[in-house]
Amino acid sequence: MPIPGSRADLCASVQTTFEKLQVELDAAGPRAGSLVCVDDWTVKDLLAVRAWWTRSVIDWVEAGRRHERPALPAEGYRWSETPRLNSDVIERCRRESFRSVRGRLEQEYSRVLPTIDALDDHELLDAGVFDWAGRYPIARWISINTTRQYTTARTYLRKALKERRC
Repeated sequence: MPIPGSRADLCASVQTTFEKLQVELDAAGPRAGSLVCVDDWTVKDLLAVRAWWTRSVIDWVEAGRRHERPALPAEGYRWSETPRLNSDVIERCRRESFRSVRGRLEQEYSRVLPTIDALDDHELLDAGVFDWAGRYPIARWISINTTRQYTTARTYLRKALKERRC
């Protein structure tokens, strides 16, 4: 999946992939939350992780706009520790309902397009604008942590639903 090269392409890809995920979640119903979909993760776990990454990328962008350097990927974690980070996210939502986790994903998604809109083209599309982003444009960071996350979530959801029917 290529990184969008324009604001319009980024907004369209984020919106389209999220809407497709929502349609599939609606069709699957709330019982899908307990289906195992990847490794030992349930669909609920998967959505909790997707909500976390969506929130985090928006928080990183907002920190950059305040001239702050956020801890990446999170305080106390290195990039090589994302499996542990994802496991900790899942553990923190263990008692949360599927409906609540899904609502949190929707809430975090609702921040994405306004955040993109608040960035000028230089901030969004040029590399090196925010120290934390390194040599990549913010559009790449947003795409990877939203569009790709929503796309893979759909893939895992469909896999779980297919296996349930077998």
